[in-house]
Parts: sequence; structure tokens; C-alpha cells
Amino acid sequence: MSKLMSILTAAALAFAVSGFVYAADEPQGQPRAEPQSNQPADSSKREQEYMAALKRCEPMTGSDKQKCIEAAKKKYGEM
Repeated sequence: MSKLMSILTAAALAFAVSGFVYAADEPQGQPRAEPQSNQPADSSKREQEYMAALKRCEPMTGSDKQKCIEAAKKKYGEM
């Protein structure tokens, strides 16, 4: 009977300690990161695509570059 009481005591102690360990793993008082922008996520994706289109125009020169920029502005509604 003494061994059974020792095992039960050890199990109860293990369960009691695991609650404290779990509580220590949870962040306390830290605000969750929220997006800074009030715009929907689709808007920022569209803006990133627009910027990528403009970057593709950078190596060009002259009227080709101007046409590329105008096409990107027209496609993404930035005119």
C-alpha cells in the first residue's frame, strides 16, 4: 500500500507542477500584433504588385520606360 501511495503522491505532484509550467509558457500582458494599416490586405498586395511592375520598368530607357510606367499606372489604377 505504501508504494501505491507514493505513486499517487508523485502523480498528484506532477499534475500540480505541470499547471504552473503551462502558465509560465503563456505570454502575459503583451498585446497581440495587429496590422498598422486600416486598409484591407488586398490593397497592400495590389500596391506591392504595382511597385513590382514599376521596378520592371527601371532598366528601360526613353519612351519604352515611359510607356511601361504608364501601362503599370493604368493597370493598377494609380493615375
